[in-house]
Amino acid sequence: MIKINRMSRGCSHDNHFFIDNPDGFKDYLILFVKSKAYFIINEKKTITEPNTFIIFNRNSPQMYGATDNENYSNAWIEFESDDLDSLLSESSFDTTVYIGTSIDIDQYFKLISDCYFNSNNARTEDYLIKAMLSEIFTFSKDSANTPEMPHLRELLDLRQNVYSHPEKNWTVDLMAQRLHVSKPYLQDLYKTAFSITCMADVINSRIEMAKTCLNGKSMSIDEIGYRCGYKSPVHFSRQFKQITGCSPSKWK
Repeated sequence: MIKINRMSRGCSHDNHFFIDNPDGFKDYLILFVKSKAYFIINEKKTITEPNTFIIFNRNSPQMYGATDNENYSNAWIEFESDDLDSLLSESSFDTTVYIGTSIDIDQYFKLISDCYFNSNNARTEDYLIKAMLSEIFTFSKDSANTPEMPHLRELLDLRQNVYSHPEKNWTVDLMAQRLHVSKPYLQDLYKTAFSITCMADVINSRIEMAKTCLNGKSMSIDEIGYRCGYKSPVHFSRQFKQITGCSPSKWK
């Protein structure tokens, strides 16, 4: 699970701004640089355009700053996590990704900031950051060598909605209606985009929420099952054990 330690939606500096942190942070660092900037990575200097993203790995050197003639502006999140391996590869770290206007990163930061500063909702923060990272690196991989996949933007929005609201009665029919495509076409698109079927991903979203809820003490197991979209406590317990290898009570 991702846990935010510090973040800011908007930092501005003059054109002399420069960060030289050769030891990096003990945690991960997300930067979304809204101005023109430069990065020094593996002793190579790269000039980047506005709306460029990078995620620094733990303890990676951090060297970046403003260009000579422009002020510097960014948003950032410093966080810790024990489950990024399932989402990102080693090549995802310490590499700049030009986003441009293809993804509304500002909106992600607004939602994440609202959770962090106002509601302190760790579960939703976790889902939103993972959804943002998934969208960024899916976009990056697809834009590198292949034409954009049909309905990719809508698929990413749909998946983000599923993981934010696993309690909903998601069906293939409902998901296909949201994209205005046929059920067979939706199933093919979803499997191609995310390497998992629609309904298997719905189950994963429910189990991930259940794990988070079970780590707390405020709800009973039956209440957690209902909150995660299960109408039957027996069905919840059976499916949870099938996915995780242990019962909800043992996990708790």
